[in-house]
Amino acid sequence: MPNSDRYGTVDSADEFLTRRRMLAVSSAMVAGGLAGCMGGETDDDDETSLISTWQPTIPDEINFNHWAGGYPWSQSWLILEPVQRFFADGTIDNQMIEDWGYDPDEQAVTVEFEEGWYWWNGDPITAEDKYWFEECARLFQGDGSDIEELVLEDDMTLTRVYKDPQNPQLLEYSLGGYLGAMQRMHRDSCKPWAEELRDADDQDERLQIQEEMAEEMPLHISTVIEDGLGNGPFRMTDYDTEGMYFELFEDHPYADEIEIDELEFILAQDDALAQRIQGGDVDFGFGLLQQWVGEGAAPDHMEDVSVYEDSFMRKLEFYEQGPGSEHIRQYEVRRAIAHVLNLEHISTNYNNESTPREAQTGMPSDVTDNWLDDEYVADYIEYSVEDDEERATELMEQAGYELDGDQWVDEDGDLVSLEMVIPDYQTNLARSITDQLDNFGFEIDLNALESATFNDRTSDNIDFDITVGSHGAQTAHPFYYFRHNHTHSNELGDTIDIENALEDGETRSPFNGRSIVVDLPTEVGQEDLSGSTEEINIFELDQEWRTVDDEDRNREIAETFSWYWNFHLPGIDLVEVQSGTFGNGRDFEFNTDTKDWEAYRGAYRGVKRGHVSPR
Repeated sequence: MPNSDRYGTVDSADEFLTRRRMLAVSSAMVAGGLAGCMGGETDDDDETSLISTWQPTIPDEINFNHWAGGYPWSQSWLILEPVQRFFADGTIDNQMIEDWGYDPDEQAVTVEFEEGWYWWNGDPITAEDKYWFEECARLFQGDGSDIEELVLEDDMTLTRVYKDPQNPQLLEYSLGGYLGAMQRMHRDSCKPWAEELRDADDQDERLQIQEEMAEEMPLHISTVIEDGLGNGPFRMTDYDTEGMYFELFEDHPYADEIEIDELEFILAQDDALAQRIQGGDVDFGFGLLQQWVGEGAAPDHMEDVSVYEDSFMRKLEFYEQGPGSEHIRQYEVRRAIAHVLNLEHISTNYNNESTPREAQTGMPSDVTDNWLDDEYVADYIEYSVEDDEERATELMEQAGYELDGDQWVDEDGDLVSLEMVIPDYQTNLARSITDQLDNFGFEIDLNALESATFNDRTSDNIDFDITVGSHGAQTAHPFYYFRHNHTHSNELGDTIDIENALEDGETRSPFNGRSIVVDLPTEVGQEDLSGSTEEINIFELDQEWRTVDDEDRNREIAETFSWYWNFHLPGIDLVEVQSGTFGNGRDFEFNTDTKDWEAYRGAYRGVKRGHVSPR
């Protein structure tokens, strides 16, 4: 790690701020060719304002070609502009989109982009930027792409023709195109590669071209600076081993509303980041202070300036082909675990601010309230927020288990032994869970793996019983909590694998053993399958949701998925996580009378929209 004190030793925060401003003024003069002399008087009104945040990647290793690796996913939310912004309440800001429409007969969505947005090199942002970027993605994906054709109607209008019918309600969340909302790459970077891909004979050749593109088109940070390939309101002007440095981009549509002249990303992570925050080197950042420096360890001038309930929850997730699958496959056992867990205790001991999830609807409380009728949810099976061992014991006994001393055994006398595998950053949460399950009489084998190792272990199939993960999405629509092909949702695996399994007569996911086809009581709130039931194919319902064009049917599917979650418990939502922004309230004023902060990386949004100003 480079020297953590970029400015030398300072004795006070006031001196730190003054020296930062002196450095910023000096840098600006050098950039303007005025380095020869600093004579004359300085007007305080000309003082340059500088604000600092952090990033964890050595700048020289950053690559803005995401097909090549090393892409700055988090930093891009400040360096680049999204076409769309999703907020925690489910609303959308289509900030670069003038208009859009869907033609169900042609299975085509046409997006008209808004004029007045620019790349740092002065080029206007047009539909062509999205067109060539998405054309590369479409051709790289081959038959796996859901887009049949892209049509550049004119400079500002792009049409995506889909292979299958689309749900207009969901289409609105994907108007930004491939890889979500961001305007990521200039048209000139992608056009030559897309044209070469069109001439490829087959998918093998296209994949070879992708490898060549990764090797021959590294969008190094120096290239982004020299060629002006960003488009956010702060233009990158320099970088070194300790950070990246930006100045206000005057051609940005929001430049006149921004009172910050310069911005910097300093290099820091983990303990080094905590030290930089405590030392006054960081002025703002995403998340809450406790997440980065621990409770009570923040300096007096730092505070949480915006707090909101995130669209992500934390969940205990069940898989059904691990060593304890014979136990986990019984919904009574999963429900017993839900009653064993004290969510109040888990929330208190979690290292992020959180709220216990009181109802198992498969969605956060706000999304549930927005989408499901209160009377419908009122009939759901209730699971205790505090531990209810009496109810847990009843469920275990109903499933044929008994206590042998202080441990649960099945009819053969075998212990209820489950393997939990987690990424190591979830250790705090997992410890709270395993302690409670162990006290109840389950044998839990906990394995905490480094993130990359955990990802490798879960890439092809899952051979353990439970884990701890996130549940949700940036887009607070029910579909995103139950889609089959996403880690943070109701994951069943890849589409082709599920289709092959169903064709072979299998009813469980080959990825994690979870049931694809389930029986569900027709009476909401029924606690067993003794009454009237209906067979639900989770995958087919997911596929229908992607194509349905009817408001009532959208709601019906959301209700079915939520009731399925409540009855079968493929996971237990533990807590709703609070997120927000922290900042230096002594030297900057944060205007929080706006929902701009209540979004993924909302700290960046707030600065980019002029909601932060020097005091």
